[in-house]
Amino acid sequence: SNEGITGSISTLIGGLEDLRYLFLNNNPMTGTIPTELGLCEKLEVLRVHRTNIQGTMPDEICSLRDKNLHSESGTGVLYSDCRPNNRTGDPFLKCDCCSDCCDHLTGVCV
Repeated sequence: SNEGITGSISTLIGGLEDLRYLFLNNNPMTGTIPTELGLCEKLEVLRVHRTNIQGTMPDEICSLRDKNLHSESGTGVLYSDCRPNNRTGDPFLKCDCCSDCCDHLTGVCV
């Protein structure tokens, strides 16, 4: 679908120090995940699946899992399109630290 939030995530997002929840899923967004998002140390939930965001999840985001994101208590979750694409075999977004990897085409998350 081409409806919803378009464009890319600005590096200025790192200035949102109190950001706790970021739901960008199901929007035709493009670009990559900026490393500056890792400055949002209170982030508990990040969902960037079913977008056109590509590349690799920055280490700065993965380091948040030791704080609130991707916590063992199950309160933090990190969803992205990191399941292999059926056409190319590569994920839309490579992520070694995601709590759930989704198939971009089917929307199934595991």
